[in-house]
Amino acid sequence: MLKISIHAGPVAKAQRFNLVAWLDIGYEKLAPVADYKVVLFQSGLGATAPLALNKYPRWSASLWGLVARAIALGLNTISPSEVVPTLTLKRKSSAFATELCAFIEHFPGGDSNKRSTLGTLSLKQDGTKRGTYRAKFEEHTMPVYLTGMFDFKVDHLRPAELVLHACLHRLNNKAEMPPRPGLCVPSTIEVNGENYVPIHRLVEPAQSGFPLWLQRMGISPIEHAKAPLGLALESLYVSFLHKAL
Repeated sequence: MLKISIHAGPVAKAQRFNLVAWLDIGYEKLAPVADYKVVLFQSGLGATAPLALNKYPRWSASLWGLVARAIALGLNTISPSEVVPTLTLKRKSSAFATELCAFIEHFPGGDSNKRSTLGTLSLKQDGTKRGTYRAKFEEHTMPVYLTGMFDFKVDHLRPAELVLHACLHRLNNKAEMPPRPGLCVPSTIEVNGENYVPIHRLVEPAQSGFPLWLQRMGISPIEHAKAPLGLALESLYVSFLHKAL
């Protein structure tokens, strides 16, 4: 299970007392193209009923893309969809947050004793422009990403929706939901009658996650002149997509 927690203030001061929203993303079906159940809690509004986020490819794109779609679902409770809610920007007297942060944490099997942080978001308001923000994203296997400035000038502060807009600017530099990523299925190389996956042809996070999973299995990629990061059996990659968490 993934838990996304949203806090008022900077990353260093995040605690349960400044938690303003959270999001649970759990597997309904663990598969290369997975089905999820999503619950969004917003302070003052409570939690949504479990919502379905189906047929989403695993290990094929930034986790912040999954987070953005899950938040959008939680904000569209009357008719659940991944469409970004219409935002009417205010010109004056807008509500704002000086600083906000969010964490993506993984709870294997729901066990809080084994949780690990997979990503963080640090969001700050421009000191001279109320309701104008810049966000910094960090994620395992991904380069640090700093967005450009974007506006979120609203009549009352909605932290989960603000995080959604930060994610959208991380994903495609505008306040629109990008197309869903495709499942990462690279072309293979045949060696001695068997098909192998060239690891360098995988996209992140699979390019980093697959070798780590192989390492835990006690398997090393084999060297090949056309594969600078090595090769692994296609069957192992399929197993990775089905099982790796």
